[in-house]
Amino acid sequence: MTKTWLVPVVLAGGVFGVYATTGGCLNSKEPDQKLASRFDDLCDIAETGAKKPEQGVRKLGRYLADHSGDMLKDLADTVALIERISDDSAHDARAGVARDRIHKPLIDCAETWMEFGDAIAADPAATELMNKGVERIGRTLEIILGEGDTLEIRDLPAALMHRFDHVTE
Repeated sequence: MTKTWLVPVVLAGGVFGVYATTGGCLNSKEPDQKLASRFDDLCDIAETGAKKPEQGVRKLGRYLADHSGDMLKDLADTVALIERISDDSAHDARAGVARDRIHKPLIDCAETWMEFGDAIAADPAATELMNKGVERIGRTLEIILGEGDTLEIRDLPAALMHRFDHVTE
């Protein structure tokens, strides 16, 4: 039960290394490389967290609070970059490159995440901290997006406006 938070947190954060800032656009990493680098950072957190789970959970929370926006931007920028490619064959090839870049750190770190999850499960304080954090994120998303709503993409703008209207009433 405790491990069920791992995939959503990593991906929501999904969705989620500190990358070196380099000068000039010729030296800049592409957004999928930036996102993969963030996943490498998360793996480092999981590795140290497996040894000190409560500290690892706190570090994971801080990292996600600081970098989730960047990670979501990197994912959106990756999709936008690929969608600008007009040739279908080149589009699909670039999407494959992005997939491989993003999946590699997740695959490489799968065992480490399992170890971190086991360490959290074995540490009551870390488990409580993780459960509170996941519950709070879930509550935030339910308040913003609606509880249990399933929407078609065409309905999303109206549903969000409706949710925000309820909040301001």
